[in-house]
Amino acid sequence: MSADAMPIRRSAPRMLGWIAAGVALFGCAWFLFLCQRYVAASIPALVGIAAIAVACCNSYTTDCPVCGTRLTGLAGVTGCPECLTWGQVADGAYRALAPDFQAAFPVLALPLCEGDAMPPLCCACGAPATRTEPLRIIRLEFALDVDAPHCEHHSGGADLDAAPFSGEKGKTSRPVIKVKSYRFYRALAKANFPNVVRW
Repeated sequence: MSADAMPIRRSAPRMLGWIAAGVALFGCAWFLFLCQRYVAASIPALVGIAAIAVACCNSYTTDCPVCGTRLTGLAGVTGCPECLTWGQVADGAYRALAPDFQAAFPVLALPLCEGDAMPPLCCACGAPATRTEPLRIIRLEFALDVDAPHCEHHSGGADLDAAPFSGEKGKTSRPVIKVKSYRFYRALAKANFPNVVRW
């Protein structure tokens, strides 16, 4: 195992919680089936299957290889909320993503504010950007327009979303940009969160 790889382990409480939820949903589905509510029984049965799948695939935990923060629910690529580094589980270990990593769809999420500086890189592949694509998100708490940089060969490299946030006014949501290119993500994080990033 390389120096930047962190061993993963199952979180027993998390796994047992998801299994218990799956069993309870199967019980509900069985009751509805016995009451001859076949269509209604299919909904908790499907959600129960999903809960069991989460117990099997999403119950790993480890420490961030960059800052040591405890990370839970590891599945696919996962970001550290403290140092903003992203990594993924492979070969029984959690490793930080390579700088040139490209996701299949926009998943690398970073909080965004009006006026944040966008690096001159394609948010899909990390190459120099030659054009932009407009993105817009409107929620009760905010509205945001962003010009997402792209190269001439790629489109759809970014998406806007809302993430829960505990701020001064209690629980609210804030805008988040999701991108495919980790090179773009790192440049954006360095520009807008210089006191947080540790690479």
